Amino acid sequence: MDVLVSRILESDSHSSQSTDGLLESELTLDVAQKLATELNTRLRKCKTELKQSLVDNHDTYTAAADEVERAQESITQLLHGVDELQAMFGDEETGIRARVIEAMEKEAQARKQIQDNGVVLEGLRVLESINAELRAMDALVRDARHREAARAIRAVEATVVGAHALDGTRIRAVLDDRIHLAAINVKDNVLRDLRRLVSFEVADSVATIRVAPLAREHAQPSNASSELAELYSALSTLDAGGDLAKAFSDRFVRDFVSPLLSVAVLADSTVQSTDDTRIFEVSLHREADGTTSASTVCNILSEALRFVNGSLLRNDSSEEDALLKASSMLWADGCAFRLATLVVERCVLSCIPTTRRALAEFKDQIDVLVAFEDRLFGGLCAEPTSENDGSSAGRPIRSRVGQIEDLFARRRCDESLNSVRKLAESSSFSVAAMDGHERWTVDLVKQMVKSSGDDESDDTDAGCQTASSSLVEGASKLVAGRGLLLFPKCTVSAAIRRLVMTAYGLVSEGAQTSLDTAPHVARMFVDTARCVFDVYRALFFALHRAQLTKIPALGWQFFNDCMYAAHHAGIIGDLVALLSEPPGTHHMPTSFAATTSSEWTATARLYVSIGKAHAASIVRQETEELRRLSTGGSKGADAFASASKDASKAQLAKIANQVRLSLTQLARAIRPPAVTPHVFYRTLGCYADAVFGATIEAIASIVDIGADDSQVLSDHCRVTLHSLAQLFLLDASVLEAYADIAPSMQQPSTLGGNTGLLGNADAAFEDLLNSGDDDIGDDNEGVAGGDGSPASGISSPRRSLPSAMKLANEHCRLANKLAQLADILVISRADILARRRAGLLEDFTVDELVELVRALFTGTMERERDIMELESL
Repeated sequence: MDVLVSRILESDSHSSQSTDGLLESELTLDVAQKLATELNTRLRKCKTELKQSLVDNHDTYTAAADEVERAQESITQLLHGVDELQAMFGDEETGIRARVIEAMEKEAQARKQIQDNGVVLEGLRVLESINAELRAMDALVRDARHREAARAIRAVEATVVGAHALDGTRIRAVLDDRIHLAAINVKDNVLRDLRRLVSFEVADSVATIRVAPLAREHAQPSNASSELAELYSALSTLDAGGDLAKAFSDRFVRDFVSPLLSVAVLADSTVQSTDDTRIFEVSLHREADGTTSASTVCNILSEALRFVNGSLLRNDSSEEDALLKASSMLWADGCAFRLATLVVERCVLSCIPTTRRALAEFKDQIDVLVAFEDRLFGGLCAEPTSENDGSSAGRPIRSRVGQIEDLFARRRCDESLNSVRKLAESSSFSVAAMDGHERWTVDLVKQMVKSSGDDESDDTDAGCQTASSSLVEGASKLVAGRGLLLFPKCTVSAAIRRLVMTAYGLVSEGAQTSLDTAPHVARMFVDTARCVFDVYRALFFALHRAQLTKIPALGWQFFNDCMYAAHHAGIIGDLVALLSEPPGTHHMPTSFAATTSSEWTATARLYVSIGKAHAASIVRQETEELRRLSTGGSKGADAFASASKDASKAQLAKIANQVRLSLTQLARAIRPPAVTPHVFYRTLGCYADAVFGATIEAIASIVDIGADDSQVLSDHCRVTLHSLAQLFLLDASVLEAYADIAPSMQQPSTLGGNTGLLGNADAAFEDLLNSGDDDIGDDNEGVAGGDGSPASGISSPRRSLPSAMKLANEHCRLANKLAQLADILVISRADILARRRAGLLEDFTVDELVELVRALFTGTMERERDIMELESL
């Protein structure tokens, strides 16, 4: 029953279905009665308990209300007491409250004063102790007792740090500065004594290292190693032990090694000992020729390092001197690297030879240098560690050993460029002798390469270079494929010959450089060979342009130089192209593939262009001057207009003489072999045409020519024509030298095998540079090269020399016109008409003939009839 009742009472909610199920399963009539009774009982009990709880809560509330009431009464009494107390205190300024507050503040101030006085007393006691330590420290610093002074500095520093009473005060900052200054003084004194202990001096004739103990007052005698131990200990105490090694290493390198290695010739070293002083000396020969070998330099530096180590570092094993064993006391980190770098610069970089023969001898010194570097890093100038074994590849000397070929190439190229720069800057203008025409053959290439290494002031073969087999083979194939490659005999400068030799030497070096080992080196040689042409061209003309323009002979020599350089640049371009072909075909190194023949052709074109331009400027300049001389200026115009007067005759004779002398000087400057006959004839023809043209214009401009004047002017024309025609005559011996090449010879600039190098010539100089039949006479019988070649006018030894007038007519466009003018001035109108009808006056236009007829003959009906007939022809 209890279970049932509990289930009913304890269930929070029951559905109708759950209740029905409960009643169906358990509840009977008897049970229901009992259940009803039990429920009534429990209900009454709950009511009773509820009533009792309500009574108890009421009693509690009543007691709490009483207590609150009593508390309110106590608070009221307390508030009344506070009001009374406040009334007793009075106001805030004069009452008891104000006096109490004032008393409390005075008590706080008194306590603060007592505390401050205690701090000050404590600080004074600390300062007294510190001042005593500072006085002792200063005394040690003054007496140069470095080790004790350093310890005293550390002790004072510890005392100051421990004095917390000084924290944040100005006194603490002043003391810190004082300690720092003392440490600096000790360091300076230590380094000063180190300089006194070991001194370096490099004089004119001797380099010296002197090691001598320091002489101190109130100190027992000591040796150099003990002195060094004290110096190092002092700096180590101050956490500056590395400063000693750095200072000593810097001084050793700066004051001894660097000046020593700057001397060309070094003698053997010696060591002297007197008492406690030891001296290391090296004899110097500043004025001597030559240079000291790498082995001697390494031995001297090794002995110097051993001398320093032996004089300053002890070798005993006592614990007291264990510090002295470390070479780090003397040699800073990187000192060995610096020394090796200086040796590289002295014995490698500055001594790289410029010839293969010298390079082979130079390589014999490499092992000596590597061994010296191993000794440096193996303990001679650095602590021996696992990083300093012989396999280290990051050291200066070892890193340069693998670059010998590259360094040689750079030195060779730099030397070549520098020598070419000097050639371009030189103002000697010396001439290179050419015994005959230069035929490009294998022997010529070998001679060029051999001479490229010669010193012009040295007659020995020490600097001679041998042409590489690849270059010789390529030259042979080029000759076989191209036939005769020839440059005619003319005057070229020694500088341009040296330039060409240098280029061939560089190409030979590149040809024998292996592609597998250093392909960029071969490229460097060939590119530099082309650069020497460009450097010379750019510098020489810019530096000497005024002289080349002022002196015609030098200007024409420069023209020949340009053609000579273009000739060889074209050949070298073809040779490089041959050497660039696949090795399976010609067995040549393929490292030249990047340098194409077109680049060399461009270089040749530039030389031809500047040569043509300068030659054209010379011709323009001289022709303008000749035209001015031919007309005689303002006085000359009067002389032509009144030629029969005595003064005018004298003036015309003077003009003819001046023109002849001027043109004679110009002809002498270009007379073969100064230039080729082709250039001589064409240039002289331009000069003569300028004179002929000016003379024709001066006469044609006269409005009225009298009978007497016409005879004088005719004579003047004939004198001018015949006197200048004589300049075209050349000796048979000169012409014979060119006769055998006349049929095939072209102008010099086309002889490199690169046809078309000239391109389009300057219009004012076209006839001078380009051969052709247009301005060569039709009567070529008996003239070698009469087919229009530049050798026109050169006779074969089996034929007679052409006459002066024939040569003048061939190479001067206006020679025949001037001769016809001389006739027109003295013949009748009928003869003029007859010759015009016969086609003998074709050099004159109809208008020119009409003007001449009007000037020569008086105005009659017959003259007008003849003029009309001339106009109709």
